[in-house]
Amino acid sequence: MPGSPAAMGYDMSVNWPVVPGAQTAVGNAGMVHTLATTPYSVGYVGISFHAAIAKAGLGTALIKNQNGKFLLPTPETISAAAAVLDPRTPADERLTLVFAAGDDSYPLINYEYAIVSKQQADDTTAEAVRQFLLWAIAADGGNAPKYLNSVGFIPLPDFIRGLSEAQVVLVH
Repeated sequence: MPGSPAAMGYDMSVNWPVVPGAQTAVGNAGMVHTLATTPYSVGYVGISFHAAIAKAGLGTALIKNQNGKFLLPTPETISAAAAVLDPRTPADERLTLVFAAGDDSYPLINYEYAIVSKQQADDTTAEAVRQFLLWAIAADGGNAPKYLNSVGFIPLPDFIRGLSEAQVVLVH
């Protein structure tokens, strides 16, 4: 069926159905600009652009979660969604974070990923990559509130950080 989720697919780019008068934008900054200059428009912009959204005078819609509750993306609702996903996260951490169960779970969350080859060119490079990745996920490193709060991100849950550490040590 044209326009159905199955027909549109999923990936970094979705085959949206053709709609008369539809506009496109490149990236979150482009989307903020397009939304701000297009009356009555609706679009999706990542949480890290919350300051630009507010500056442009745009609103944020409540989104219906799996339990039928309409929620805004807040640290509490994003954390609630991440918490219920811990038990079903495989060791390689590949899973969808969309539409987590729970009354207080915001339905559209994601982790930021670094895709790194396990095999590096030499030991020095491997050590540098490991140290950077471990810093990036450390509670007192890149996963610290001083880096996350300004972009609306939450710290990695402890369980997920542990899985990430186990993968980082495989880099050699």
